[in-house]
Amino acid sequence: MNKVIIKKQNLMMALVVGRGETVDLETISEYKMPRGRGEIVVKAVVMGKGSLELKGMIKIGEKAVLTEAFLRQNILLLGEDAKATAVPELEIETDDVKASHAATVGQIDKEQLFYLTSRGISQGVATKMIVEAFLEEVLSQIDSKEAEIIRVKLERELSYGY
Repeated sequence: MNKVIIKKQNLMMALVVGRGETVDLETISEYKMPRGRGEIVVKAVVMGKGSLELKGMIKIGEKAVLTEAFLRQNILLLGEDAKATAVPELEIETDDVKASHAATVGQIDKEQLFYLTSRGISQGVATKMIVEAFLEEVLSQIDSKEAEIIRVKLERELSYGY
């Protein structure tokens, strides 16, 4: 199992959990001073027999008034045996802050897949298009070398099926 803890106030992250891999990822965004600003966005794709435990925490201390902090976790499962858990948390010790968290875990929308395949696109290509579009929000905003590493891993994993 790969366990990673990341402590940052701003983070855009894309993650591909390969077949049979197990990843435990925790993000912690802590604010101790007034007027802090931060956003954590994690988008993950979990392949068949892969497993992801995704925890996210925003901590706003009692002196951190007027802080704005946001956490979003989106996980796409590919394959019946892909597993994931998303646990977003807020710990707020003061008033007058803006903070939110959101999490989704789901599979490819069958209607999207049907639409693309009914237009003559193969199921494999349609799946790749949907997954790439899912990750693009993050991939377009991170370092191009890091984005390319994610794209190559995704391509490799999809080539084996899911």
